[in-house]
Amino acid sequence: MKKFVWFAFWSLLPFLSWSQNQIDFRGMASINLEKKITRRLSVTAMANAILTYDFQELGFAFYDGGVKYKISRNISTNFNYRFMQRLNLDNFYDDRHLVYGDLDFSKNFGRWTLGGTARFQTQFFSRFTDSYHYPLAYNRSKLNLRYKVNYYWQPFTEIELFTPLNHPTRKTSDQFRFSLGFHYTFNDYVNVELFAQVRQQMNRAPRNTIFLTALNWYVKF
Repeated sequence: MKKFVWFAFWSLLPFLSWSQNQIDFRGMASINLEKKITRRLSVTAMANAILTYDFQELGFAFYDGGVKYKISRNISTNFNYRFMQRLNLDNFYDDRHLVYGDLDFSKNFGRWTLGGTARFQTQFFSRFTDSYHYPLAYNRSKLNLRYKVNYYWQPFTEIELFTPLNHPTRKTSDQFRFSLGFHYTFNDYVNVELFAQVRQQMNRAPRNTIFLTALNWYVKF
């Protein structure tokens, strides 16, 4: 455990020197529900909230629903819709909509599990005016590694890269995320994740660094 803590510290340290603008500390909590319809098919629902500006206000919240299909033991896919509300600079919440599809894979190597996600998403506002953006498409690629200590505990690390597909000015990846944490299983139906994450914006102005702590609950029926 001590080695894991030191690894986390030295992994996060470079982001402090890389950031050229605002450093923001945030907290996130979510509840994730999954209901099996058949052995391969299930429906999902999620609620998520993020406190921003050093935990001072609710900056972002969303509600998500979708369908998940297990193609094989190692591969699954899902299609989801997400309704989001984000606090803007005028201090009111913009309604946004996100439609996305994921292709997930995982492979066990003894106690280790290597996994990844390829996501393609489109985000748009409820209204289109000169001051509101038109739909933006992104590819979000994730890669994660878990170690199974026992039935209950699984420390993990994850990296994620955001790449715009139709942005008018950004032609290369504009955000990188790095996470370290652990997964705890209460039983076959309830588990929780607690992790720290760095969100580094890049190839844009401003180029902010966001530090986030998260608590995610997962419940299966």
